[in-house]
Amino acid sequence: LHTTKPQLILAQERQKQTSRRSKTIVVPVMSNDTVELSSLATAFSRQQSGPGALWAEITALSRQEGVIDIGQGYPDFGSNAIAKQSAKRAISMDEKTISGDVPDARANQYAPIPGTADMLDAVKRYYRDTARNVSSVDESRDSSLVTTSATEGLYVVFRALLNKDDEVMTLSPFFPWYLAHATVTECTLLGVPLNPEDGFAVTEEMLERAYAKSNKRVKIFVHCSPHNPTGHCASEEELEIIARFCRNHKIVAIADEVYERSTFLESKPHLRLREYLPERTVTVGTSSKLMNLSGWRVGWIYGPKVIVDACNIFHSYASFSTPTPLQAGVADALNDICDRAKPGEGVTPDENAQILASNAQILASALTASGLKVYPPEGGFFLVASVKNIKSVDGDAIQYCKNLARRGAKVSAVPMTPFYDPSSPENPTDLVRYAICKKRETIAEAARRIRENPL
Repeated sequence: LHTTKPQLILAQERQKQTSRRSKTIVVPVMSNDTVELSSLATAFSRQQSGPGALWAEITALSRQEGVIDIGQGYPDFGSNAIAKQSAKRAISMDEKTISGDVPDARANQYAPIPGTADMLDAVKRYYRDTARNVSSVDESRDSSLVTTSATEGLYVVFRALLNKDDEVMTLSPFFPWYLAHATVTECTLLGVPLNPEDGFAVTEEMLERAYAKSNKRVKIFVHCSPHNPTGHCASEEELEIIARFCRNHKIVAIADEVYERSTFLESKPHLRLREYLPERTVTVGTSSKLMNLSGWRVGWIYGPKVIVDACNIFHSYASFSTPTPLQAGVADALNDICDRAKPGEGVTPDENAQILASNAQILASALTASGLKVYPPEGGFFLVASVKNIKSVDGDAIQYCKNLARRGAKVSAVPMTPFYDPSSPENPTDLVRYAICKKRETIAEAARRIRENPL
């Protein structure tokens, strides 16, 4: 039997459709109708059925009556007063004054896509005036872009630099949105496993070993310090290792440094990756963590102009622009930090850092007394502990968090499962993350309950 060309083409097309549909989900919209989701939506649905579903379950437990939530990383104190006062003024700038004038008719309208001039200048000034090494800032090379959250900042960098089947490397555990952005760009996220017993530090051997297992298509290395979720602050040696690794393999580094003013040890200040790799680093920042204004969603990126300009294109298609009066508030708060900065001193802890450090000590004491092994954080909003020795849950972090919220203590924490690549078979199952970015009385009450109601 001979197959004609039209029959062959038809058979090939049917095969393509079958292959495509095997990668997608068909969902009912009415009793007698369905809609086929995209392959990307399908990929996310499958992710959500694992770590995403667990996150939703734990979050639901945190909302139950009487439960203290120290799982989610939103601060409940210390929002920046200067930013709030300035934003209030900005919001009213389109109202008539006594003389009948309107100071700024566009005060509550669209901002320029890259950001307001005041905000862009404030970001540039912030990285210049709080630099240890001022020569690492080159305003003829570098540029800033205002984004609607640091999450969007990460997203647009991924979009600007990655093609399908490229690779992204990061340290594992990691902020879950790194994996989400890799999925959106149809790329592979490669996690470099960190060892709690080594203080979650990274070595050159670890990076090169991970790269050797890659397809040699690594285009981005995402580095977070202070690290979410572990609280590790990168040393100068670690940053030099990362800079050398990125230069040798022509990789762009994203410095996720949103917690940079939340460091706890004088001996371990925050060091910026861009000061070791200025020509290949895009730094991400946000008012959410720098100013405890997580509901404002005002973030930014700062780095080589050629990359930032490309990011601006995707920013314009994603959120278009960031709220105008909130940019005014954040710009004034950044300038206030700069006004108080000392030349060459670098990034210094803010007034909230001491509270976070004390919270970590209070919570660590209660957790240790309850049988957990605590890995003391050096900075950031979180503390990590192991439940390996908690026999009532067989050392399982997921069951521990469920029992902690449901039973006597009624405290919500987060198992570290969502902070690892679910496809990896070697992820630890005993680690739990606790948020320390809460009022002292919140942490003290949570610590009391944990101490008095051990699992």
